[in-house]
Amino acid sequence: MTIKTTCTTLLLLLLSSNLSAQFLERLKNAAERGVKNTVERKIEQKSTKTTEDAMDGVLGNKKSANSSEEGSSTSKKKKNKGNSLEEDSGLNEEGSNQVGFKRGNRIIFQDTFEKDAIGDFPARWNTTKGGEIKTLKGMGKFLKVPSGGVVYPELTKNLPDNFTVEFDLVYPSAHPYRNAGFGFGAKPQKIDYMLSTNDAATFDILSADISTIKYRNIFYGEKSLGYQKEKIEYSAPLDKVIKIAFEVNGKRIRMFVNGDKKVDLPTQFKPEYRKSFFISGITNGWQETKDAYFYIGNLVIAETGKDERSSVLKDLMEKGSFSTNAILFASGSDKILPQSNEVMTQIADALKQSTDMKITIIGHTDSDGDDASNLALSKKRANAVKMKLASMGINASRLTADGKGESEPVADNSTTTGKAQNRRVEFIKQ
Repeated sequence: MTIKTTCTTLLLLLLSSNLSAQFLERLKNAAERGVKNTVERKIEQKSTKTTEDAMDGVLGNKKSANSSEEGSSTSKKKKNKGNSLEEDSGLNEEGSNQVGFKRGNRIIFQDTFEKDAIGDFPARWNTTKGGEIKTLKGMGKFLKVPSGGVVYPELTKNLPDNFTVEFDLVYPSAHPYRNAGFGFGAKPQKIDYMLSTNDAATFDILSADISTIKYRNIFYGEKSLGYQKEKIEYSAPLDKVIKIAFEVNGKRIRMFVNGDKKVDLPTQFKPEYRKSFFISGITNGWQETKDAYFYIGNLVIAETGKDERSSVLKDLMEKGSFSTNAILFASGSDKILPQSNEVMTQIADALKQSTDMKITIIGHTDSDGDDASNLALSKKRANAVKMKLASMGINASRLTADGKGESEPVADNSTTTGKAQNRRVEFIKQ
């Protein structure tokens, strides 16, 4: 019995030792695989980041040095080499590249913040959480929108069946998280960072650099309440103007970014969405989103009607005159804004179709300022239109310029909408 017991004990010990060895070997192998996988992930992350940085350098989208607001030190400005965003008093308007986007014919709402003081919230807007006017160096006046806030223009009535909305957006490199949302809905509201909503058509552009992770997308709420948004890739430039535009035709809504169509939803726009247009500073659970911000400016909302090109010839031939308020000027100036390029091209093309027709161009202003100044300004603006058309191939001998100041209003000058309609250019057949 003793020998059997001893043999049994030895056998059990050998089996136990063998099992322990096998267990330890498996544990070792698992640990080695874990280390290998971790190393591979780190290498892949590093490779991806290196590739992205290289592509950013090639494509010109590499993140610039931190930008600074007015009053920053000289050393920071030298470090930035003039490429970062600064809040300043400068203005350097550049040409528009709205290829594929066509602004509506009749302006409903327009605001360049020219009459709003720096540091104030614009008079014709509303907000749920602050915001203030800033002047960006080389860009003009912009509304600084804080994270978690919703800002929106005060519209006097619902938007029409067919209309366009366009504005400038600037994302600062000085902050790692940038997420501006744009919506049309029954009422202004916060836009969720992940889910779509049932009573609004929403779009947002996410540009974030959180730790080693980068986000570069456009999101849009195509489906109903609670559904995750659809997304496409888009890398937003920093410290530069991004041209955002929407075109609504009945149930259809299109989104354009710097002239390129990014989203086209043929049946998603509902009648109740015409009640408001709003802009939201989107936040999520990240701490970095709590003090984020971005800038918007140069908002134009216009109703889409008949084609201006056909209207010019038709009205001149049948009525003897044609009028438009889609030719925009800098406030108090005869400088034609880049946003007018589309309508100016259409008018020039129309005049080229009737080469023997001579036209008198008459400028009109609103009632702001004194009569004499407005009369002089209207004549200067008419002449600026004449010179612009001449540069586009219309013989200057066919064109005469004049102005009537504020003497012939077509709308109530006591309202901002009426003033926008009175600021117009008239073309009369000689």
